[in-house]
Amino acid sequence: MVRVRQLVIDEAEFVEAAHVSEIQKGKMKSVELKGIAVLIANVNGKFHAIDDRCGHANILLSMGSLNGKIVTCPFHDAQFDVTTGRIVRGPKPESLENIDRLPVDMQEFLRFTKKLVDPVKTYDMQTHDVKIEEDKILVRL
Repeated sequence: MVRVRQLVIDEAEFVEAAHVSEIQKGKMKSVELKGIAVLIANVNGKFHAIDDRCGHANILLSMGSLNGKIVTCPFHDAQFDVTTGRIVRGPKPESLENIDRLPVDMQEFLRFTKKLVDPVKTYDMQTHDVKIEEDKILVRL
């Protein structure tokens, strides 16, 4: 016999995050809810919420760009689907072309930084349930 645990949704878990009128279609907003940075995106009139810290370098995704349902990190261009939280494209590797034009100490710094950053794993983003009540966007953490 297999026992299945039933998930009970507690309405109290939803937190008011923003107002519908604050986030136009194709736009996003960063909010902090219970100490968690959350990105709310309006994709064709439907709101989605994911953690606002990039799964690669912990940069605020909301400082990047939203194209359709894809948010692009402003730091390494990693991309995530705001509807699922999944990685669409990992970070672009730093290019060292034209590095010889820079001062030697800067070249060394960039080569060292590249060695540190390139192997960092990129994780999918945590998604959060969203519901709308009147003009309020509520997010469950």
